[in-house]
Amino acid sequence: MSRFRVAIVAMSAVLICGAGAGWAGVLTYRSAVVDSINYSASLRVKSADIRISDAQYRSNYAGLYPEVNVSGRAERYESLDHRNDGTINTINNEVVGGSQSAWRSAFYLSGQYYFSHWYKKRYEVGYYEKLRDSSVHQCESELKRMIKEVTEIFGGIAEGKIKLLYSDKILHHLYGIYTLKKEAFAAGHFSYEDVLKADSDTISMEKEITKIRKELGEYLERLSNYTGERYSVQDTEVINLRVAGLPSAADETGAIEGMPEFQARRKELEAVKTREKAIGNNYLPDASLYARYDFYNSSPAGLDYAMNDVRQSAYNVGLLISLPLFDGGVKKWQRRQSFYEIKKQEENVRAVITEKNKDLKILRLGYAEVSRSVNHYKKLNDQYSKMIDIGSKALSLGERSKLDIMELTKDALTVERDFRVAEQSVAIYEKQIALELDYKNYVSEYDGDRACKY
Repeated sequence: MSRFRVAIVAMSAVLICGAGAGWAGVLTYRSAVVDSINYSASLRVKSADIRISDAQYRSNYAGLYPEVNVSGRAERYESLDHRNDGTINTINNEVVGGSQSAWRSAFYLSGQYYFSHWYKKRYEVGYYEKLRDSSVHQCESELKRMIKEVTEIFGGIAEGKIKLLYSDKILHHLYGIYTLKKEAFAAGHFSYEDVLKADSDTISMEKEITKIRKELGEYLERLSNYTGERYSVQDTEVINLRVAGLPSAADETGAIEGMPEFQARRKELEAVKTREKAIGNNYLPDASLYARYDFYNSSPAGLDYAMNDVRQSAYNVGLLISLPLFDGGVKKWQRRQSFYEIKKQEENVRAVITEKNKDLKILRLGYAEVSRSVNHYKKLNDQYSKMIDIGSKALSLGERSKLDIMELTKDALTVERDFRVAEQSVAIYEKQIALELDYKNYVSEYDGDRACKY
């Protein structure tokens, strides 16, 4: 080989290694879930919604405190009425002196506290608090939905890898069977139809492998959208899940009430019920305690003179009570709206319970059926192992042909492939059921409980 060709081969190897450095080498279920939690944009959006709801709640809660204001005014006043001498001036019907035309300065320190907030605004604040809590559970629902999808995708990837591994082995045996039958046809032991059948089986398996590679590539691309990592059908090694059994039996009704989807709807129901109390209490009078301290001065000489000698002029304190008599029906229709919102949220809660019961039944039914399939495939796999042992001994004694053993091995590989795929399906069902029945512990195992904190 020339030096030029050696340089090209070396450069190609460097480029291939550099390109492959971006691919994820080993893919585990834990890495898929953890990477998804850290990368998910939709989860960050929900986390931002929590902080927005918390700020809205705190903003309304701050309204329960007294209001204190400082205001001031500096002005030049020119009287256009010259019918009097302009030597007397008043503020709030009190004589303060000064010229009719002069520079004036005034400052006011005022404060007001609404006692009615404790039976009006307090419930409105509670409404926003419940909405904030609901946004936390909505974030948890998004996290749960994402983990469910990642679990399904990982299951598809693991099953695809198993199918690809065993299909390559089966294809190798089909090539061997085709070669042997072709040689036997030349010797007159097989018909041409048998050779064509062997060739057709080989082509069908090649077609199936192409389909498996396509589906596996699609699953890897979908997972990449969740994790931000890059995966390759050839270079990514997948660590399969192990069958560990279902979690300990739990009360499904209690489990549903602990699900974030149910908790979110329940908090929304509590929020609209709290808001209904706030709307009902709006018929009650407003009561507030207020106080105001006034400072004033005026001077015809200039603004600085009016500012330098500001003095106390008045002090007011009192109790203000306001009773609404007519508002055109605003409060009436607000109460009507609140009534239907409560009905709507009650139906939402009932719908969540129905949906989650259905999901659990489907998962348990699927788990039971696949578990039975695993038991059947396990028995078949054991039987084929025994048949291969017997056939190998018969081959050594000359009682069986090599072609018979290859056919038997090919069938055994098909059964073992289906057994491993069904076994992986059982493990995926276990993860899905555990996520539904014990969400909090499941998420904390993958450090996901911090995703929706604020």
